[in-house]
Amino acid sequence: MKQLFFCLYIFVFLTPLNSQQLDQLWSDGVQMFNDKNYHGCIEKMNQVIRLVPVFSEAYYNRGLAKLNLGDVEGACTDMKLAGEQSSKEVDKYFKYLCDSTWMLKTLKSYYYRHTRLYPETGYRPRYTWADTLRGALRPERTCYDVYYYNLCVRIIPEGRKIKGNCEIYFTVNEPASRIQIDLFDNYKVDTIVWMRKKLIYKREHNALFINFPSILLPGEKHSISIAYSGKPDVAPNPPWDGGFVWKKRNKSERWVGVACEHLGASSWWPNKDHLSDKPDSMLIRIEVPSAYRAVSNGVLRKVQEIDKSFKQYSWFVSYPINNYNVTFYMGKYTEFTDTLMTADGPLLLRYNVFPENIDKAKKHFEQVKEILPAYIELFGSYPFMRDGYGLVESLYEGMEHQTAIAYGNAYDKPNRQEYRNNKYDFIIVHESAHEWWGNAVTAADMADIWLHEGFATYAEYLFIEKMFGKEEYLHEVVRKLNYIYNFWPLIQHHNVNENAFASNDVYNKGAMLLHCLRCTMNNDSLFISIIKDFNVMNRYRALTSDDFIELVNKYTGKNYRPFFNKFLYDKTLPVLVYTYDHIGDKLIIKYKWTEVEDGFTMPFGIETSDRKSYRLEATTAEKEVILENTSWFNFYNQWKGYEGCEDHSFTYFRTKCNNFR
Repeated sequence: MKQLFFCLYIFVFLTPLNSQQLDQLWSDGVQMFNDKNYHGCIEKMNQVIRLVPVFSEAYYNRGLAKLNLGDVEGACTDMKLAGEQSSKEVDKYFKYLCDSTWMLKTLKSYYYRHTRLYPETGYRPRYTWADTLRGALRPERTCYDVYYYNLCVRIIPEGRKIKGNCEIYFTVNEPASRIQIDLFDNYKVDTIVWMRKKLIYKREHNALFINFPSILLPGEKHSISIAYSGKPDVAPNPPWDGGFVWKKRNKSERWVGVACEHLGASSWWPNKDHLSDKPDSMLIRIEVPSAYRAVSNGVLRKVQEIDKSFKQYSWFVSYPINNYNVTFYMGKYTEFTDTLMTADGPLLLRYNVFPENIDKAKKHFEQVKEILPAYIELFGSYPFMRDGYGLVESLYEGMEHQTAIAYGNAYDKPNRQEYRNNKYDFIIVHESAHEWWGNAVTAADMADIWLHEGFATYAEYLFIEKMFGKEEYLHEVVRKLNYIYNFWPLIQHHNVNENAFASNDVYNKGAMLLHCLRCTMNNDSLFISIIKDFNVMNRYRALTSDDFIELVNKYTGKNYRPFFNKFLYDKTLPVLVYTYDHIGDKLIIKYKWTEVEDGFTMPFGIETSDRKSYRLEATTAEKEVILENTSWFNFYNQWKGYEGCEDHSFTYFRTKCNNFR
């Protein structure tokens, strides 16, 4: 009916002259769009709409042109008008782009399936005392520092149970008679022992508050031993939704593993479950049924029979390790090794795979000897030389468990590799980067987890650039832009163990932040030295985003705080407001950044009608550029693409053109 109405409108209200004019305007606008003259297309569609105000296709085409220029707000307005005037359903892509309620529903189905979200918390859950106990550094935690764990856990597949004991060695920081240890409340605590005395404790949610009979004094070293048993939470969707993974590879062969990054290590063993406190070393003893092998972090020290049914595998980690990286794999594994020669000496490469895959694995894992040297050059020496590097075949896709990376991709099946070059396995490339980003350098709070995932994702881009050049690097940058949602800020709520992984922006937007920082600095050697020194100077420490910002400011001598505030704490993007004007054969463009703090600066790139490209630096103060012999221009962005852009000019932003407002 709407299309019929439009035909009647043209027939009744337009003269033959106006109809001919309309046809010409429409044809010119479509041609301009095809020529990538998006401003010209908008101008023509504006004239069409003035002649025929009810013309859904004109609004749709104008919206597409605005989108290609980066004016998402204007594009969404036009797409809404187009939908109101047409019986056709608006593209699902525009629902994703324009409808925040649709996006929330989509993200909730992936990341908060069984959790209610509230507007007053930024569409996060309402945080409770239990969240504070888990996520905050309260006095019962800050009063001591753990330097060693001696963990022993028996895996009991029948009944999906575990039974264990953990000795916790700590140094007292402040006078204390009570400390907090974390352990999920689905476990029974059998005893807590200190100096051969049983201690009294009180449980609050997933925290144990342990009372000592006397005050512990600063500088003293103590240890407690906690015996416990129970049934671990089963992972709904590992590794993203964490917990234990109990599976059978066939009717008789079992496989068991655990991945618990956000869920927390206290989901299966007692510890001070906060990212800020990494032990200096750790002994991990895993007891499994005798027919199986247990693989864990670090170096295998000993295998011994415990009784007729179980063997104990003792693995020792000689470096600091964050708690969620502590893991095990129970399966019928075959191990093979290799060696990578580095400037620091030989690095042992240890691989545990299922027997039927050993030939595939030997061939496929050869790429490790190309990936690790690239990262060593970029970020400094391999952080865990004594403990080696390891890949362990798993029945979930991947996880960066320190020196025992879970590999569950598909070996040589190209359809499981995400890079266009199809040569390197993204699981190996990404998870190996975590040995530097996340394992060696660790975020002090889950809210800063982009320090793990954003840096590891950007490490992928740098690896691709090193192997294939800048164009392939930009291809990866642009491809990942389509998976940024901007629904939540990268950093939001500290001290509550927030699910910062929701929407995955900590990966892709975190990496895009680093790319835009590189473009803004416009000095690759300085940028790479900042990234490398940030890692080398902070090995085995837990850091905040401010630590990185301060280093950037120190090395550059500039204040990048407004830049980081925009990309880390604001879910909206910088908006480039601009006008353009033709005077003779000159094109005059005036532009500035808006919806940012004073002091924000970032470049952007444009392409002109004569296929020339320019890198323009913008601030919050209006600037002007005059281009000779140019009839039109557009922006390099995720819709236009990167082909032909000047170096350090492809950045992440939105636009508003005041010519059309």
